[in-house]
Amino acid sequence: MSQAELFETLGAPLKNVRWSWGGVRKSDGAVFLRVWQDGTKKINGKRYIWISVENPLGNDLGENERMDHLKLVQAGHPCYLVMCQAVDTSAAPRAIQSFNRNEVFETGDTILDDGHYWIEIRGRVNVREVACA
Repeated sequence: MSQAELFETLGAPLKNVRWSWGGVRKSDGAVFLRVWQDGTKKINGKRYIWISVENPLGNDLGENERMDHLKLVQAGHPCYLVMCQAVDTSAAPRAIQSFNRNEVFETGDTILDDGHYWIEIRGRVNVREVACA
């Protein structure tokens, strides 16, 4: 299963397979975000993962879409994470080596820390449990 197929299965198709880093399910507004597995850190005893810089440059379609998704999450929409591994974590831009096809991660609060947005990682959920019927 490709990432595009996973997002289709979740009912949140990617707008563009090259630059989209998430999708929104129309039926309930759930947001699904791709994230880098190595982007986690503990903040106040909770595990968070990086999702965006505070002020993206504004000329990148993927960053603009990511900020739209962040606003939805901050407004209370449910959010799930699709965990991705990079081929080379020091590369810019990164390429995706693999991703978790079987599970997504439930999220909690979003916070702004030192110019970056982070989202709390809670539990794992089987894709079948959140996929569209």
